[in-house]
Amino acid sequence: MGSPGGHRQNSQEILYIQIGRCNDGTYVCSSAAARSVVRIVTGQGPGTQPAEDRSPQPRTEIAAAIHARRRERIDRLAAAERSWRLSPLDGGDPYAVSQPVLARETRLEVAARRRVGNAEGDGLSLAAERHRAKHFPILLISAPHIEDAVSGTFPGTPTPLLQATSVVDRLLRIDEFPADRVPEIVAVMNPLLYSNEFRAEVRALVTEHQPRLVGISNLSEGHHFALEIAELVKSVRPSTIILMGGQHEDGTNPVVYERASERARQMNRSWSDIFRLAQPGLERVGRTQTLASPDEREIVDFVAAGDCQYLFLEFIVQLARDPDASASSLKHRIKQAQGRFAVLPGSGFLFFYDEGRDLIEHVQLSGQPLDGDALPFIDLGALTHENRFPVFGNKLTAQVMACLGCKYACAFCHESADHFLYGVPKLLQRSVEHVMAELRLRHEQGYEAVFFDDSTFTQDRRWLSGFLDNLEREIDVHEGGWLEWGCQTTINDLALPIVARMSAAGCTYIYFGVESARPNPEMVQKTRRTLRAGEGWLDRFVRVSRWCRDSGVRVGTSLQFGLGESLDERERTLDAVAALYHEGCIAAGCVALNINAPYPGTEQWLRLIGEEGLELPDYRERLVRHPAFETAHQFTALAASEIEQIHRQAAEKLGDAVLSVNFEAQERWRQAQMPSSA
Repeated sequence: MGSPGGHRQNSQEILYIQIGRCNDGTYVCSSAAARSVVRIVTGQGPGTQPAEDRSPQPRTEIAAAIHARRRERIDRLAAAERSWRLSPLDGGDPYAVSQPVLARETRLEVAARRRVGNAEGDGLSLAAERHRAKHFPILLISAPHIEDAVSGTFPGTPTPLLQATSVVDRLLRIDEFPADRVPEIVAVMNPLLYSNEFRAEVRALVTEHQPRLVGISNLSEGHHFALEIAELVKSVRPSTIILMGGQHEDGTNPVVYERASERARQMNRSWSDIFRLAQPGLERVGRTQTLASPDEREIVDFVAAGDCQYLFLEFIVQLARDPDASASSLKHRIKQAQGRFAVLPGSGFLFFYDEGRDLIEHVQLSGQPLDGDALPFIDLGALTHENRFPVFGNKLTAQVMACLGCKYACAFCHESADHFLYGVPKLLQRSVEHVMAELRLRHEQGYEAVFFDDSTFTQDRRWLSGFLDNLEREIDVHEGGWLEWGCQTTINDLALPIVARMSAAGCTYIYFGVESARPNPEMVQKTRRTLRAGEGWLDRFVRVSRWCRDSGVRVGTSLQFGLGESLDERERTLDAVAALYHEGCIAAGCVALNINAPYPGTEQWLRLIGEEGLELPDYRERLVRHPAFETAHQFTALAASEIEQIHRQAAEKLGDAVLSVNFEAQERWRQAQMPSSA
């Protein structure tokens, strides 16, 4: 039978979210965004017999062993993971072995017993043989974006990478991956810095495990390092397939700019004008895309952009059909499977270079919005570095996203343009129940603190109230002691009673992107709400910070320079933050210093595209940074001399309020890089 892509597939086809098997042999997708039905194809390929006729081994005994292994596997999971199959709200049974997986495991067991040469089979030998025949290794890397000369930053959990792999991760955890061969993730590397030690670790892992695939997630600031990682992997094992993804690839996707430009031309709204791009601008975007350069095509095979939860799953399913095939063969297979990609939830794209046609081609998903409650939680178990937030006393910290997106549209943030570029809702809010289930899991896994990575955690008052209701009940169950937590939000979206209630529910830290004392509303759109209410932005920040202090909540803040502020406004900003620090409102090490730069996928980037004759910043270049500002480099809005002056003022006025700054290291760098400013 043909697959949705119109090609024949001899191995079994199963849909990814299974809520039950229909009488006609189909599985139905539980997500409202993908109601398609995929029939299971049970043929084993030409010239073969059904699995039950291949071996005289007693099938009942083999099936019993397979079910027993599944029980052991699920019993090893946290208790909070054992009551659901793929999503905590799906009501599925993770102990149940699907028929396709039972058939796969039966074939593996029969083959393993034959190879071991013992009808009974030695347990260890059989397990090793099953593992060898079943699995192929893959390695995942979150590319670092700073080197060891830079301070003033905290890398945290690689949430985008873990979100992209979450569906695959869950299927692997319950051993329900829908293919005859199954990937084994040998490591998820989340290095703190790009260093010789990190490169040596990559080389060692590739040499030891010979991964069939290396997936690299990267920000624009780390794109140069991501390309270096890809080149390193290819130098060790040229046949390894490289898949590049992350925010940089989202922001340099030429297809979404062209599509958004066409939609904007059909609209009569002033806010959409920025998306109306002329052909020369679209061509400049195309030149920034990974794979646009011939050198990149030698080291990167595929590029993923947009929603990748189901895209990554289908990509790995196609790879699993023949893990040893060449990149060219996999590209051909992906192209044939475009119909399978096209029915999957999300707005995502998979790009690859066709050597024969000398063309960058792509397949894409349905464009239907993701259902956050139908997704599994990210898997934190394979990370190479623990996440311990200093602000929580270095407690083991889980980062959680309750909502993707932000109701504001600040020009420097990718959330100012993402929703229109990719045609998705501006907010993707998970239910309170879904978030609470994740918190219970993290607590059981030994996490002591949680930081909510939402851009604006308190933007929906009704959702927040329901969340706090549930959190208060959970705290009562644990007799007052549960998870310490923090979040980031705006000073617009808090009131004193809310802050007090958050504090009582365990919140000890709130991070505000205040940017400056008087930001330009054209660049910092979130300020307009406060200004319309007749209150100054700085006055509002002072008032909210004092609410937090009086409620027992520490404050952190991001300051951003290069937004058009005057020298006096910069000094006023630093003075105000220093005063709040000395008042006890702002915590030590919790002021992040940033220099504005245009990043792909933002409104700022769109403005640059619209300027005729202007080449866009090329983040393939190695960024030369000031060590106090991870965002201060050759593409930032300020000159090196201005950046140095800001650093001197910040060091003098803020001292140890600044995030993780090593002033001695900075001074050594300054003397080496900028001797004229000494």
